[in-house]
Amino acid sequence: MKKQWIVGTALLMLMTGNVRADGEPPTENILKDQFKKQYHGILKLDAITLKNLDAKGNQATWSAEGDVSSSDDLYTWVGQLADYELLEQTWTKDKPVKFSAMLTSKGTPASGWSVNFYSFQAAASDRGRVVDDIKNE
Repeated sequence: MKKQWIVGTALLMLMTGNVRADGEPPTENILKDQFKKQYHGILKLDAITLKNLDAKGNQATWSAEGDVSSSDDLYTWVGQLADYELLEQTWTKDKPVKFSAMLTSKGTPASGWSVNFYSFQAAASDRGRVVDDIKNE
């Protein structure tokens, strides 16, 4: 009888330790706001689709796909000729680009959300900077 009690207690503890969270995703507005903050307003999230990979308690890991765009034209330096810098346009303002990424979320709708995007990969180059005084001649 003692052995059955020990086995029963062990099974109960294992089952309660393996309870999974609901994995409710943050709203699209929260994701857009957090993305904009993380990428310093240079990139903005246009559309996103999430797939839950793991959830424990109030934390979850997601696979994300969707569209991002740049809030400005972005250029990267490719060379120099005398007094002229040669730049390549890597992002066009407001032109959607497909992306995939991973993200972690922490929180609930009642407590608020903390979201972190990582392993970001886009169809366009991930480099570039805003150039205010560019001349396309």
